[in-house]
Amino acid sequence: MDNRIEKIIKKVYELKEVRENPSFYVYDSERIKEKIELIEKYSLNNVKLYYSMKANPNHSILKFMSKFKSINGIEIASDGELEIALSSFSADKILFTSPGKTVKELEKSIKSGIKYLNCESIVEAIRISEICQKNNVDKVNILLRVNPDFSVNEAGQTMAGISTKMGIDQCEFFYAYKFIAGLKGINVCGIHVFAASNVLDYNNLITYVKQVFQFVKDAEENGVKIDTIDFGGGFGIDYDDYHNGFDVKSYFEALDALVNDFGFRSKELILELGRYLIGESGYYIAEIIDIKDIKGNKHMVVAGGINHMRLPIAMEQKHPSFVISMNADKLYPEQPFIKEEHVDIEGPLCMSDDLIAWDEYVEKADIGDLFVLRQSGAYCYSCSALSFLSHTYPEEYLVSDSEIVRI
Repeated sequence: MDNRIEKIIKKVYELKEVRENPSFYVYDSERIKEKIELIEKYSLNNVKLYYSMKANPNHSILKFMSKFKSINGIEIASDGELEIALSSFSADKILFTSPGKTVKELEKSIKSGIKYLNCESIVEAIRISEICQKNNVDKVNILLRVNPDFSVNEAGQTMAGISTKMGIDQCEFFYAYKFIAGLKGINVCGIHVFAASNVLDYNNLITYVKQVFQFVKDAEENGVKIDTIDFGGGFGIDYDDYHNGFDVKSYFEALDALVNDFGFRSKELILELGRYLIGESGYYIAEIIDIKDIKGNKHMVVAGGINHMRLPIAMEQKHPSFVISMNADKLYPEQPFIKEEHVDIEGPLCMSDDLIAWDEYVEKADIGDLFVLRQSGAYCYSCSALSFLSHTYPEEYLVSDSEIVRI
């Protein structure tokens, strides 16, 4: 447990709005800055870093990200995200990637003049072409999303190399490329090959990069022009708290060697990072409302459940946790407590699956203490069932040693 963070959490807990609704998120701006600067230190000149806003779309987080020169732009996945992104980034720094874009989303992004629109199929390409002609748009820069015949090993989530809705199957790529490149209003700049999420071993991503580079080399030998390769994200964070952080330095050293071997120094290489940049900065905090011993098992009931923090149960991935003692007065002498026990940590929802941690070893906890889940900066607040049972939403704060900002 970080004493600095504990002090900040205690300060936030004293705020009036938090005491009335004792469940909240804290994002450590210093940790975000460290991650961005680490990428900046080791990255290559032809690598462009985009913030993947789906990880955390909070307006204040985006504004904070936009201050860094090494953040070249932002990656979005809906027209709602487009509107939010435009409040902090200019259109020429926006990359739109997602399957199943509606005509409205395509038209809105094209009219906005975003930098790249990824294209998932021939059907989508035809829609893009028709929109361009309808609105007298000369050219839209697109990246063709490819689902290759190879994948990334040991990933938290796999999106390529298997049968998924993502992209154009590799076996159809040459036909699709020729068809799409011939459509009016379309300028095919390169490919999008996002394959996996939350990879901890950099070697697995490098192996994938090498396979992609070989695919690009073969494609160019067959008349396909590829100036840009968007690898998506993939850099992972350690939810098991074993300190197995992603080795950024070794990744970029290995990438540099591959770029040199393939002669791809002039190509634009895009990384869309979300979880890696923001995930470790976040803390979800909920006051312990009750402690119960039911049929031989201990249950810790906290102020927010899957309505505030759904990711652990959704991904079946526990987050590292700790308890902050608040020394609250007991309501009665025999009030239950926890001492060196395994317990389930559950929210206030009327369902048995309302778990934010399970079979969790807790050294000591009392009613009125704060239960904290770390690694809660990415895919937590926005992925939760926030409106379920109409509970009040948790507050969010962007913090540093000297400042606490409600966001």
